[in-house]
Amino acid sequence: MSADLTRAVRARQRVLAVYNRAQSDFATLREWNDYLETREELIFNLAEGVDVAATEATIAEYRRTHASEIAMFAARARAESGADAEVVGAGDGGYAPAASGPATAMPLPTSAVRRGLEATSLDYDENTEEGRRARAEAVARACGFDGRAVAKARCLREAFATIWA
Repeated sequence: MSADLTRAVRARQRVLAVYNRAQSDFATLREWNDYLETREELIFNLAEGVDVAATEATIAEYRRTHASEIAMFAARARAESGADAEVVGAGDGGYAPAASGPATAMPLPTSAVRRGLEATSLDYDENTEEGRRARAEAVARACGFDGRAVAKARCLREAFATIWA
């Protein structure tokens, strides 16, 4: 991982460990959206190095005033996810999940590319020109596109256009 990405992930983990309320904890959607905006602003400031001292002070103040709620929401999140993660003091004196939990879960990458399966499961090899052509035809058939029918219709249109023009 690059240094910027690592810094952004760590900032997100730190802030989400403290600002860990759920939407169901708010009376209105507006309050929830304001909370999310505040949380994302803090993450951005830490990740990008914008006014870090004030951001750290804001997080520390929120941690002091809402310590019991933070612990309660973290326990609820662990119970909901089934994770056995313990909340431990991080190097900065804050809360950070010790194991993977909802605040640190990273999305798994997905890909439409099927590497190594071209010849076995698709009846063509995408690494050759013939295979790429076969793939394009298969995609066109799946989409309902018939190139020959389109070409035929265009020829007919042009032929009749010259007759009645």
